[in-house]
Amino acid sequence: MIADDFLFSSWSQYQMVVGWFLELIWWGVGYAVARLVLPLVSFGHVQVGTARDAGGFGWLGLRRIENGRLEIEATFAALIGLVIFCAGLAGVLYFIH
Repeated sequence: MIADDFLFSSWSQYQMVVGWFLELIWWGVGYAVARLVLPLVSFGHVQVGTARDAGGFGWLGLRRIENGRLEIEATFAALIGLVIFCAGLAGVLYFIH
C-alpha cells in the first residue's frame, strides 16, 4: 500500500507516465520509420516535414515545397510510420512462427 502510494500517488501521475510512453512510441518509432521509409518508397518525391512545422499543409497533410517535392506533415507521417512498423513486425512474427 505504501509502495503504491509512493509510485503513483494519483491518477494524473499514472496518466502522465502512460502518455509519455505513448508519445515515445508515436514519435520515436512512427516518425523515425516514416523518415526512413517514405523517401525510399516514393523514390525521393515525398519527404517528411519537421515535427515543429505545422503550417501550410492541406487537409490531406501534404504541401509542395520549393524544389517541387511533396512534404508530408509530421503527425500524419508518424501514423503512416506506425502502420508500416506494425505491418513489418507482423510479417516478421509470421515468418518466425
